[in-house]
Amino acid sequence: MRSITPGFAAGLASVLFVAGPVPASAESLPLPDLESHRWKHRVLVIDTPHTAAADYQTQAAALLPVWAGLIERDLHIVTRGEAVAFRVRLIGKDGGVKLDAAAPVSAEALFALIDAMPMRRSEAESKQ
Repeated sequence: MRSITPGFAAGLASVLFVAGPVPASAESLPLPDLESHRWKHRVLVIDTPHTAAADYQTQAAALLPVWAGLIERDLHIVTRGEAVAFRVRLIGKDGGVKLDAAAPVSAEALFALIDAMPMRRSEAESKQ
C-alpha cells in the first residue's frame, strides 16, 4: 500500500494509487493494514472494480479540486482495484471506520464529517 503525498498530484493515476486486487464481496471487503497511519493520518479507502468505473471517476473528480483541503485534514487516499463493487470508507486517526458508503461521497460531505470530529476540531484550534 502506498500513501498519497502532494508530489503525486500530477494526475488521476498518481493521485489515487491503485493497490492490487481485492477479491471480495462489497459487504466483506477487509480494510488494508493501516496501522502505520494510526494517530498520524485519516485514510480514505476507495475500492473499485476498475479505475474506469463511473463511481470511481465521480469520486476522483470530487477529490482532485480540493487537494489542499485533503492535505490540511491529514487525509491519505488508498485506492484498490479489482473489487467486486465500489465502496468508500473513511478511517479516522484512531483507526475506526467513520464512514462506509457504496456510492461516491462529495468533498463537502467528507469535509463536514471530518471537521466535526473532536480530534480535527482540536487540530484546527491549535493552528490558530
